[in-house]
Amino acid sequence: MNQCMKSNPKSLIWKQFFVPITAIILILIVGFFGYILIEGYSPLDSLFMLVITFSTIGYEEVHPLSPEGRAFTIILIISGFTVGVYAIGKLSSFFMEGELSKLLKIKRMNASLENLKGHYIICGYGKTGKRVTEELLRKGHTVVLIESNSERNEKLKEIYDKKLIHIDGDATNDDVLLQAGVERAKILISVLTTDAENLFVTLSAKDLNKNIKVITRVEDASSTAKFKKAGTDFIISQIDIATDRIISLATSSTDLFSFVEFADEKEELKDYKFKLVEIRTGSDMIGKTYRDANIPQRTNLIVIGCYQSSSSNLQVNPKADDMINLGDRLLVFGTDEEITRLRKIGKG
Repeated sequence: MNQCMKSNPKSLIWKQFFVPITAIILILIVGFFGYILIEGYSPLDSLFMLVITFSTIGYEEVHPLSPEGRAFTIILIISGFTVGVYAIGKLSSFFMEGELSKLLKIKRMNASLENLKGHYIICGYGKTGKRVTEELLRKGHTVVLIESNSERNEKLKEIYDKKLIHIDGDATNDDVLLQAGVERAKILISVLTTDAENLFVTLSAKDLNKNIKVITRVEDASSTAKFKKAGTDFIISQIDIATDRIISLATSSTDLFSFVEFADEKEELKDYKFKLVEIRTGSDMIGKTYRDANIPQRTNLIVIGCYQSSSSNLQVNPKADDMINLGDRLLVFGTDEEITRLRKIGKG
């Protein structure tokens, strides 16, 4: 499904043939009224003269032409021939260079986008966007990628073929986000070049779909507060990630990042994943300690960390006597079945 889309097929066809069609209509109008004004022909005679002249059939004139009429006819023939050649060239290019095939692909892709729901939208195909796209596709997710760089767009056609829905456009444009199905998407990941672009995409996405989860990369850590106000659900700061990794490596023999890399490479662990499970109203775990909640016995999962409802910091390896509260998000590592089991308990 990899195909550039800037507008709908009808619009593209109209843009291709607008100039030649307009020129032909203009010549016909000028020719029709020209013979009436210059030669005094009746409308029917003028139309007949126009047709035989413009089509180069070569019948005799309806009436002998004056010198002005002959000059006008010469101009009409040259103009008609020039526009005709131009129109034929456009038509040949449309069919021979694959333009029609491209438009048909766009039409099919527009139909595919209309039926998409719960998909992932990635804005930007730089180094980060490339890796995120590859991983999501590898895990079988449906991805719509928005990229405005022409060189990258050409590479996308070669690399992904039909595996990816690819929109050639500006992600900061609301129309492009709507075309990508932002109203029905599950998650939007914005990894554009600047914080300003990522912030604008976040605002637009949340305005078009209040339920969409937005993950944004932030270059300047001081911009984090602005992104939170804009409604970003998860903010990724490369500086913070690098700092955490360095500190972790410097102060311990192993770290969570190394484990994630290790797990990602092992075939036997491919069905395991990290997930956050929120504790909601009605859960029987609210007000209990981790010991009393019996999460390992009930789900076969171990809680690796917790985002408490009152804090945005991850508490790693919560203690058995720590209390579970409403709104806490538990970080676990396990299979879909085990995580689903915990989610049911978390929802009550």
